[in-house]
Amino acid sequence: MLGLKRTNLAALEKKLPHLSPEEIAILAIGAGIERKAFAPVLLDLRGQNAFTDYFAILSASNSRQVAAVAEGIKRYCRENLGLRPTSVDGMETLNWVLLDFGFLFIHVFQSETRAVYQLEEMWSKASVVPVDEASYIALREREGL
Repeated sequence: MLGLKRTNLAALEKKLPHLSPEEIAILAIGAGIERKAFAPVLLDLRGQNAFTDYFAILSASNSRQVAAVAEGIKRYCRENLGLRPTSVDGMETLNWVLLDFGFLFIHVFQSETRAVYQLEEMWSKASVVPVDEASYIALREREGL
């Protein structure tokens, strides 16, 4: 999996040289916020011996909202950034959907499921990258997206 991550980052840098992986993660989180996701967290896992560089974690109120957020993020990344996840898991149950972009894993949880798995606690040594709607909007305007 580490080889895949490196390949994705190299391709990403070539495809979107003006955006850092962190900025791409912020844009993806913002697409989720636009679809009413809440409590966004971006964890920087570089240097943590993790299988990815970033975890984005978002909450949704119910299964329909989980589906809408996950589909909205996929669509935004495809249409605006030219990125597609290498895999998507959890669309059958919609308690927890994982979008795997190689360098970035996006977790969309129903609130109760997020409380059970507590990924932020599990990866408590990771750095938390500040992200909110204002940072997303500023980045989107800067990029003309």
